[in-house]
Amino acid sequence: MSAYEQLRQAINNDKLAHAYLFIGGNENDRLKLAIYLAMSLNCQNNGNGNPCNRCQSCQQIIGGNHPDLHLLVPRGASIKIDQIRQLEMQLEFKSFQGGATVAVLQGADTMTDAAANSLLKTLEEPPERTYIVLLAEHPDLILPTIRSRCQELRLDQKEIEWSSEKAIYWQRLIQSTFEGIIQDILPDLEEEEDLLGTLHSMALACRDQLVWQLTGEEKLLLYPNKENLFSVELLPSQLLGCYQAIQKSLSALECNANRRLVLEVLAFDLARKLRRDI
Repeated sequence: MSAYEQLRQAINNDKLAHAYLFIGGNENDRLKLAIYLAMSLNCQNNGNGNPCNRCQSCQQIIGGNHPDLHLLVPRGASIKIDQIRQLEMQLEFKSFQGGATVAVLQGADTMTDAAANSLLKTLEEPPERTYIVLLAEHPDLILPTIRSRCQELRLDQKEIEWSSEKAIYWQRLIQSTFEGIIQDILPDLEEEEDLLGTLHSMALACRDQLVWQLTGEEKLLLYPNKENLFSVELLPSQLLGCYQAIQKSLSALECNANRRLVLEVLAFDLARKLRRDI
């Protein structure tokens, strides 16, 4: 069941949590899900948990000017305590339009400890008809006391788009030395906003190369540019090992493992599979 379906079902069954933590996908994916929730709760023509996208409330949310939707973004590198205090003051007021009040915190994993501790009281005793949504790329950086008071929703892997641009990482890996993987590719991967989507695309590119070398059937490929992608020939056993290593890293990240550690382990695993000197 997708994250959207879970929210829709919770709304229809009146079992919506007062606080959510959205993870998976990229920040834009998570924000879209939060906007969907705000629209579903405030839509004037709501049917079966789906917003109509046409009423005044939906249009205001789409336009970013709904008085009961509060969007908080990091100021500089982090969300500061004064931002949380200002949000708490705003949440003390009842809904201006008689619906639900929704607060969305983008980059919730950047909150300072002071900001997180200030938010904790609101999470423990939220105002009536108020919903707080945290969006996080690195949920392991959020204080356990905050996470324990939120219901986590992860965007399905199916909801993460495959990108040929991100699949280029696979080409870089198979052409690189171990030193190049550690010094050049690993830092770039660590900076990727949508790391799950990037690794997913790498896995599919690896899969395509394996399929091509076993079958030679272009119609079975997912990646459109096989000439560049398969410039380095590898043994099927190497490709299968690399594919399994990438999938192992995806599983670890989905279980909230440390991002840097997962990538370092992946770098060593891929170097061994590709028989690079380490």
